[in-house]
Amino acid sequence: MHRSFNSNDCAALVVQSTLIYRLPGSPVVEKKGRFSRLDDPGAFEGFIVSDFEGNHLYGFYEGASGEEFAAIEPPVVISKSEYCDMANEFIHYLQDHSIDKAILSRVKQVDFTSNLPTFFAKLVEKYPNAFCYYFESPSLGTWIGATPETLVKIEAGRGATMSLAGTKPVADTTDWGVKEMHEQQLVTDFIRRQLIETCKHVHESEREELIAGPVKHLVHYFTFEITASVRWELIRKLHPTPAVSGFPREKALECIAGFEAHDRKFYAGIIGLTGLNSTRLFVNLRSAQLLQDQLYLYVGGGFTQQSDPIAEWDETENKAKTLLNLID
Repeated sequence: MHRSFNSNDCAALVVQSTLIYRLPGSPVVEKKGRFSRLDDPGAFEGFIVSDFEGNHLYGFYEGASGEEFAAIEPPVVISKSEYCDMANEFIHYLQDHSIDKAILSRVKQVDFTSNLPTFFAKLVEKYPNAFCYYFESPSLGTWIGATPETLVKIEAGRGATMSLAGTKPVADTTDWGVKEMHEQQLVTDFIRRQLIETCKHVHESEREELIAGPVKHLVHYFTFEITASVRWELIRKLHPTPAVSGFPREKALECIAGFEAHDRKFYAGIIGLTGLNSTRLFVNLRSAQLLQDQLYLYVGGGFTQQSDPIAEWDETENKAKTLLNLID
């Protein structure tokens, strides 16, 4: 059994954080240290994690002294009927405000009495092409995830990213629907524009399928050339992409803030490694927060003006299986 940090019991203690992660195709890395707020991420080298909108960035300092405990409250969890009622209002809002797409997320709560390192090892084995991580921090809490979505990969001036959107069960062999194709095209068009504005020699693949555990997505892959001086300018332009916010982005973000009862915290934020010569950042999907032997899974669905609330609920249930299927 694993018990997460309890800030109410340990408010006066100072404890080091534990960080464990695995880049796709690389060995597992484990570190002890502390998380600290970053004012200038461009000058930092190492592991970072941010909140959903990227307003709060935290860097991990290996070997540094510990952190003080902070009070961490559980997120708001809603029922299926509450979700469907909210989703219907959400769709009407999209129609009334000419929003093409917006992401409505929710939190799924399950009992968790398993061993967290063992659970992480299962994620690493099951999802070799995902960025897998977990951290236990007195100030940030305990989080775990296995995300399939690259935000940016930059090595020696050459970069890559992807436009990932549209979801259905991996066993579904029917043609992709108009809704999913449109949803993914919005993301592709947005990313292409940001790359053309900031980078050189932008190349784009044909549309493909990407399998991510129990679900699959539509994806385009991009490559480009970029100078180090505009690395974080590009990251800021891309994140949060329409795949986790919507389009138009600012209107979608306002919509999300007005409807979602929970704080997304690190869900759909930036996570990974950053450095002047090498950057591997991901969008923090398929992620969960552990608190008091309860696992809170953050899952979202892309709504358009023609969305069906029941279908969107089912999509979030399928996404949650990425983690749930591996719990003892």
